[in-house]
Amino acid sequence: MASAPVPGNESARLEALKRFQVLDTLPQQIFDDITQLASTLCGTPIALISLVDEKRQWFKSRIGLDVSQIGREVAFCSHAILEPQNVMVVQDATGDQRFHDNPLVLGAPDIRFYAGAPIVTEDGLALGTVCVIDRQARSLNPAQEAALRSLARLVVTLLEHDKRSRDEASLESDRARQTVLYLQALEAESLDLMTFVDRNYIYRYVNQTHLDYFALRRDEIVGRSIAAVLGEAFFRDVVKGLIDGALAGHPSSYERLYDYPARGSLHVVVQYIPSRDVDGEIVGVVVRAQNVQALKERENQLRASNAKLETMTLEQQGFIHIVSHDLREPINTIVNFSSLLEDDHGHEFSLGARRYLDHVRTGGERMKLLLDDLGKFVRLEQHAIDPQPVDLNRVMAQVRDDLALAISRAAARVECDALPVVTGNASQLRLVMQNLVANGIKFARKGEAPIVRVSAHMAADSWAITVRDNGIGISGDQLERIFDMFKRLHSRKLFEGSGLGLSICRKIAEMHGGRMVAASEPDQGSCFTLFLPFNQPGH
Repeated sequence: MASAPVPGNESARLEALKRFQVLDTLPQQIFDDITQLASTLCGTPIALISLVDEKRQWFKSRIGLDVSQIGREVAFCSHAILEPQNVMVVQDATGDQRFHDNPLVLGAPDIRFYAGAPIVTEDGLALGTVCVIDRQARSLNPAQEAALRSLARLVVTLLEHDKRSRDEASLESDRARQTVLYLQALEAESLDLMTFVDRNYIYRYVNQTHLDYFALRRDEIVGRSIAAVLGEAFFRDVVKGLIDGALAGHPSSYERLYDYPARGSLHVVVQYIPSRDVDGEIVGVVVRAQNVQALKERENQLRASNAKLETMTLEQQGFIHIVSHDLREPINTIVNFSSLLEDDHGHEFSLGARRYLDHVRTGGERMKLLLDDLGKFVRLEQHAIDPQPVDLNRVMAQVRDDLALAISRAAARVECDALPVVTGNASQLRLVMQNLVANGIKFARKGEAPIVRVSAHMAADSWAITVRDNGIGISGDQLERIFDMFKRLHSRKLFEGSGLGLSICRKIAEMHGGRMVAASEPDQGSCFTLFLPFNQPGH
């Protein structure tokens, strides 16, 4: 096998190929159209747009061939580029001394016929070929050879067009970099302090804001070193290392309290930004100081407000706890003694007196219920979740026991599907399920036995625990308000309650990293869904 000699203009040819930046680029439809046209015009199963670099023949486009490149030493195109003005035609490779023992002839793709029109630049450099290949010996007619030459010229035109587009884009990029450099170094109207320092630590530009803060003239800074303006010790201990880092391409920033001659002591954020020329070389550093004194003052005010709010919240919780504890004993006394009074002496009272006594007892019971729920809510605020595995089937069994009397009195039916084991706090989840089931029993439609059904299914990232009832339902305009504290939708004469139950449920859901939603229609029942994430906070 005879390998093709290296062209006499090889260095210039490879340099031109490099300038076009086409090697190893992604496929492009326009080049694929050219190879398809070459295959059709010449009637061959294989057509290629090949480019020959120092060691290989790479295919910008190919039809009928699986590989994207081959070694230059076996490439037919390596021979074709030796005569840039001619189409090289090999009618039968088995009879050609250059190719008869070529691996591409002896094995796949079993080349017999080859024709290649060199892709030649305006200055006569052959980069590769538009070539067609067949597995049978054959020839081309003059019209087909002319078509191959035209396609090769079209490839050159496309490569030149792509190069011009890249050059224009690069020029725009250079202009953009110059604009950025100018804006970074010369933002005279900026509210921030801006300076430009060269590689020798000399100030080359300073904006008016910087001059105003330091109470200096421009000629007192520009052209002088940082050490001369800010002091040798400050330059050595603070600035130099940051400047050197930026000159090495590493921007940095820091925050400090700085005493400005004309403005006093201010918090500033100082940035050191590498500044580059159009070739990407770092030519200096833009130093930008942003006055964040107002932001710092707002942060301090916010911090003080948060501390005050936390104190108020603790005091409020303590007050609620004390009130609920101190009120519980007299309220229990009222409830207990009013009940005893009714039992022992009710028959002695007039109808009006018995009615007044009943108001005292029921009012005491409502107050007791309110204090119980208020205590539950306060305890939720004071305790974080300690996630543990919780079997909701066991929780529901406990809820049934808790509500046994209410279920019996209302002739209610509580149905429960198989429930999952979730991660959370068992006692808090028990309180949620108890509240929801109790509501389903309490808010029943007149003359219809309550039915409460508990089920579960997997949502996208959580368990959805659903409690559905056949009760009186809730109108759509009230759904968003039912979770508010002390929110009641019905008179106490119709339904007892503190208005805290659903607030407690929502709070527990949020403490578990989940949420509580409701869906309902009047006289159609209600559906409450508790979403519990698979991965609980802190677990």
